Amino acid sequence: MKLAEYFYLDFTLLWCWLCYFAQGDQIKILDTLVDQTVRKGHTVSFKCSIGFNDGKAEEENIRVRWKHNGEILDHRSDRYKLADSGQTLILREVDYQDAGLYTCVASVRGQAEREKSSARLEVRGTPDPPQEVEISSCGPKRVELIWRDGWDGGEPITEYLIQFNTSDNPFYWNSADEEIEYLDKKSKTAFITLSPWGWYSFRVMAKNSLGYSEPSLPTKTECNTPPERPTSNPVNVKTKTDKKGKLIITWDPMTRMQHNAPSFGYLVRWRKKGSTFWNKREILNPNENQFEEDVNDVYGLYDVQVQAINSHGPSFQPVFTIRGHSGEGEPLIHPRDFRVDPSIHSHPHEAHFIWESVDPRDERIMGKFRGYKLQYWKSSEGRRNKMEVSILIDLDSADFHHDVRASILDLPANTAFRAQVSVMNGHYTGPPSDTIDFKTSEGVPGPVRNLQLEEVEGYHAVLKWDPPDEPNGLLLGYNLGYQKVHGETGGEIRALEPKIYNPSHTSAKITGLQPNNHYRFFVWARTSSGQGDKKTVEVLTKGPANSQMASIHQSGINLASHDIGVNFRILMTLALSWTLANFVFH
Repeated sequence: MKLAEYFYLDFTLLWCWLCYFAQGDQIKILDTLVDQTVRKGHTVSFKCSIGFNDGKAEEENIRVRWKHNGEILDHRSDRYKLADSGQTLILREVDYQDAGLYTCVASVRGQAEREKSSARLEVRGTPDPPQEVEISSCGPKRVELIWRDGWDGGEPITEYLIQFNTSDNPFYWNSADEEIEYLDKKSKTAFITLSPWGWYSFRVMAKNSLGYSEPSLPTKTECNTPPERPTSNPVNVKTKTDKKGKLIITWDPMTRMQHNAPSFGYLVRWRKKGSTFWNKREILNPNENQFEEDVNDVYGLYDVQVQAINSHGPSFQPVFTIRGHSGEGEPLIHPRDFRVDPSIHSHPHEAHFIWESVDPRDERIMGKFRGYKLQYWKSSEGRRNKMEVSILIDLDSADFHHDVRASILDLPANTAFRAQVSVMNGHYTGPPSDTIDFKTSEGVPGPVRNLQLEEVEGYHAVLKWDPPDEPNGLLLGYNLGYQKVHGETGGEIRALEPKIYNPSHTSAKITGLQPNNHYRFFVWARTSSGQGDKKTVEVLTKGPANSQMASIHQSGINLASHDIGVNFRILMTLALSWTLANFVFH
C-alpha cells in the first residue's frame, strides 16, 4: 500500500473518532445506578437521570436502553415497566432470577452508545423447603430425622421447625417444639420423643431472618410406636354444685396423643368425707368430661378422683384426690334486724339499709355463702315490678362480726317503697327477711314540660307550660325569670315577682315589654327543697305597628281579669333603660 493511502486511512479514522466524541459530549448520566437488595415478591426500581452538556440536544432525541447481565431487557413483559421517558426501570414481583447486573445505556438517536451506568440487584427471601427429609431410625418412643437444606434465600438459615401428624388425623400437623430432644443444625439431625400407639409422619421448615420456608414434603415412611398404659391423668378435676341432690364431677378430656392404647377412658372414684369406701365407675368415652351421681345430701363434702385407663391398664401417674361438694340447695336462713340505717342522713334519691351479718359457716346456707340479694319495689305498684340488687361478699376480706350496710341510689324522690333482703349461695336465694317500708325525702322537682308561647305582641307575651313529670315532692308553685338578649349574648337573669304559689296555675301573662325586642323567659317548678332545673323559651316582640294591648282568653279563662296592678297589677322595672314590665298568673 502506498504512503498516501495509509495517510488517508489514518485521517479517516481520526475524523470518525473526533465526530464520535464530539457528539457523545452532548449527554451525560447525572446520577449513577446504586446497588440494591430487595425481598422476593416486592417491587424495586433503578433510576438513570440523563443530563445535557449543551443546549443542542433535545430530550426526544435521547435513547435509553436497559440490560440485565448484558442482555437487552424485553420491555413488553408485564413484570418490567419504564417511566420518566425510559430513565426509570421498575421491576415488579421480583424473583431470584431477577438478581444480577443492570445497566442503563444512554445515547443520542442515530449515534453510537456513549454513556453507561451499572448496579447490582440482590434478591433475598425465605428459604426453600428442606429436601430429602427421612426417618433415620424409629424406636418405641423416639425417632431420628435427617434432611438436607434447600436454597437459603440469600440469608443464613438460623432455625428449623419440625412438625408431625398421625394416621388418625393426617391433615393436622403438630409442632414438635416440646418433643424435640436434640437438634443439630450443622448435621441436619433431630431426635424427637413420640407418644405410644401412633403412626407418625414428619416434615421440616427452615427459617432465616425473613421468615419460615414452606413445609418440606412429608417423610415417605411412617414411624409406628407400640401401645402402653397412659402416662398421665386428666387435669382440672373439680365438682359442680348447680344441681340439688347430685354429685357432679368434671375434668378436661385428654387428647388422642395421650391415649397410648385402644379402649381409652376414665376411672371415676368418689367417697363421702369420713368414709373409707371408694365408689367407682368406668367411663369408656374418651371425649366425656363429666360424671353425675344421685346423692341424698345437700352440699355434702366428698373426695373425688379421675384416672386415665386403656386396654393396657390404668395410668402410670399416681392419681390425685380432689375435695369437692355435692349440689347446693335453697338457704334456710334469712338476715335479721333488717332496717333503714339511722346513722346516715336521708337524701331525696337514696336509701340506706343495715342488717345483721350471717355466719358464712352456717350449714343452713346450704351451699357456699356468696352474699345477699336486696329486693325493693314501689308501694303503689306491688311486688310485680320489684327490682333486685346482688351484694357479693368477699369471704377473705369481709368482717362477719359487724353489721352489713348497703345503699340504693337513683331512686325517685318523695316515693314510698318496700324492701327485703335474702341470703344467697352459689346457685340459690333463701327466704326474705321481714319487709320494711320507707319513703325517700323530698327533692327539687324536674323541669316543667311543654313550655311555649301562647301569644306575643309588642308589649306583652303569654307563657303556658305543664307540671314536671317528676315533681319529687309536693309542688308549691313556680318561679319565673327573664333575660334581655343582645345578639349572641344575654343580659343578667332576673327573677319576676311575685312567685306563683298555686301549682295549678300553669300560665302567665308578662306585660311592659318593648316592641321589636328579643327576650328569654325561664320557668322553674318549686318544692320545699328548692327550685328544679329551668325551662327556657325565647320571644321576639312585634313591632309598634302590629302591637295590640288587648285582653287574652285561654281555655275559657279571662286572663285580663287576673291582672295585678291597675287591675290588681304589680309593676316592676326591668332595667334602667327598660320600660315597666309585669306578669299575670293564669
